[in-house]
Parts: sequence; structure tokens; C-alpha cells
Amino acid sequence: MSLNEKELVNPSTAAAELKISVATLRKYSLIVEKTTGDSEYYARTSQRARLYSVKNIEDLKAFHKLAKQSGLTLSDAAQQIFAVSDKKVEDQKKADKKIEEQANALMDSKQVVKLLSALQQTIANQNQAIADLQKQVAEVQKQNAALIDSQKQLAAPQATADLPEMDDDFFDEEIDEKTPEQKRSEVAKDMSKSEDEVRGAILKKAQENAAKRAKENVHRTLADMQLPKKKHWWERFLG
Repeated sequence: MSLNEKELVNPSTAAAELKISVATLRKYSLIVEKTTGDSEYYARTSQRARLYSVKNIEDLKAFHKLAKQSGLTLSDAAQQIFAVSDKKVEDQKKADKKIEEQANALMDSKQVVKLLSALQQTIANQNQAIADLQKQVAEVQKQNAALIDSQKQLAAPQATADLPEMDDDFFDEEIDEKTPEQKRSEVAKDMSKSEDEVRGAILKKAQENAAKRAKENVHRTLADMQLPKKKHWWERFLG
């Protein structure tokens, strides 16, 4: 009878394959379970009956043959067969565990890479935000400086904006040091003069002019005051 590698058979079929009785198979099975320390070493049905795989039957064949030919006790023979088998299983478990750990480590590495990428992106975004903020601050400072300059220009005396352009000779001329208040005071004083003073000043000026003309007339000679002498008609040809 050829069994499928994944096929599980009942005790009677396994005993027939081993050419032993079902009772002997049960005895061997108990020794194997005790040696391995695993009461669930063999698969079980819902009624707790054992089931045997192809690998289980091959191990039991080797166990039965070793016990018969070597003179070892069943326990010692089981130690020889199933201890090695258990070691393989344990090694396989360790290998599987190592593979699982490596897979987990790989997954962790991917997560770390993903986390680092996200962190780098966050840092880049923050740097861009800082650069934008610095640009805005510089713009505000520029606007504040322009506003301060405008306020200074408005606060400066308006008269300075109306001054004519001056060359180097301007400063060589005499500068009138009178203040606007002094000039206005003088104008007010001039305007406060009475009409009598004005008329008096005009009369005085007229008298001075008359005296001047009289003085000039005193120096004229009689000849200067005479009319020019007419010449005879014949004196014209002699002249």
C-alpha cells in the first residue's frame, strides 16, 4: 500500500503498514510521546484517536528495527530515533523562528526608512516655512523703514523744500541774520507811523529840495542868465 505524504491514517492501517498489532503500535506511540515529552506528538481525531503520517510510520519502522537488531531497550531505541528527529524539528523551529525574526527586522527596517522619509519631508517643510517667514519679516522691515522716512519728510520744515539752488558764492554774501519775527515787528512799526509823521517827512524833504535848488541858482552868473546875442547876417560869412 502506498500512502500519500500528507495523508493521515488510523491506527489499524498504520499497524498493518508496520506489520505489528494495533496494541504494539499503541505501546510504541506511548514511548515516543514520553521520549519527546509531547503528548500531542501524533495528530488526533475529534475522538482523540491517533493518526499517523508517512513520516510517523517511517520513524516507527526505524524504531522497531533498531530495537530488534541492537538489543537496546525500547526507551533507548526511541532516544536514538526520536531524539534525533526531535532535534531536527527543534532545529527547524529555530530556523523558522530566525527567518521570522529576519522578516520582522526587514519589516522594521522598511518602517524605519518610511519614518525617516516622513521625518525628512517634515524637516524640509519646516525649513521652507522658516524661509517664507524670514522673507515676510524682511518685507515688513522694508515697509517700516519706508514709513519712517515718509514721516521724517513730513515732519521737516516745508520752507527748506522751497529754497533755491545755491552755489558756492552764495555763502560769500552777507546773510541777513534777522529772524522773521523781527522783520514782521519792523514792518508793524513802520505801518504804525502817524499821518502827521508822514506829512512831516514829505514837507521836510520838499524843503531840503528847495534849499538845494536855491543854492544852485546863487552860483549862476549874469551872463548865464542873459539871452544869447544874435549875430549880424554878414558875420555869418566871416565866421
